[in-house]
Amino acid sequence: RELLPPWLVIIAGLTGIVLLCISTKDVPITPLRTKYGIVLDAGPSRTILFIYQWTTTKANKTGVITECSSCSVQGPGVSSYSNSPQKAGKSLEQCLNRAQREIPAEQHSQTPLYLGATASMRELNLTHPTLSDGLLAALTVALKSSPFDFQGAQILSSPDEEAFNWVAVNYVLENFFKYDWQGQLVPSGKGMAGVLSVGRTSAQLTSKVEEGNQAPKEGVRLQLYGQTHNVYTHHCPCHGREQLRSRLLSMLIQ
Repeated sequence: RELLPPWLVIIAGLTGIVLLCISTKDVPITPLRTKYGIVLDAGPSRTILFIYQWTTTKANKTGVITECSSCSVQGPGVSSYSNSPQKAGKSLEQCLNRAQREIPAEQHSQTPLYLGATASMRELNLTHPTLSDGLLAALTVALKSSPFDFQGAQILSSPDEEAFNWVAVNYVLENFFKYDWQGQLVPSGKGMAGVLSVGRTSAQLTSKVEEGNQAPKEGVRLQLYGQTHNVYTHHCPCHGREQLRSRLLSMLIQ
């Protein structure tokens, strides 16, 4: 099967967060109305704000979403502000103001807002937990001051992050459901794809644990589109981009 480009996996990964956060009670049964959600992806090198939208249309009690737009926050990733946490919150203002312009004002208070921090914040939390707590506190203050319905700022665990990527890739590939010729949502009848994510220092392979096999304790259990999926991530240390580059240079020198 053809591999998806890395940029698509990274950007689509946030779709998984929204899919898992939209509950039945978030959307009224009637009337049919467009709803919005905002996710801030606080990655190692930069933060990106994504705006998603959906209607009351559901596929087996799970929302069907689309990405409206995105905004790259000026400056480095939030972990770079560990010694000046107030600047981390201030750096988000431009993109939050843009979101206020794009989302109808009457829906601001009903629009959920999430922030998920990944690898660099996990590392900071391990080495300097006080600094990471201060950063999250400053980000929380800044996001609570926005007109949106702030739902929380947290550091995603590696299994959760990879599970979100797995959801997003299979969503893009229409493995959960598909549209028929009439534009109706129907089961896809396809199997689930595995996802290989190559980071700076390691690689992760995420796949669904097939029925009949015992799910590992480190796995993540997901309920999506009327089905239960046990997803497990196998970590491969020392198989990241830096190691691959070093091995390639070594081969060229020899």
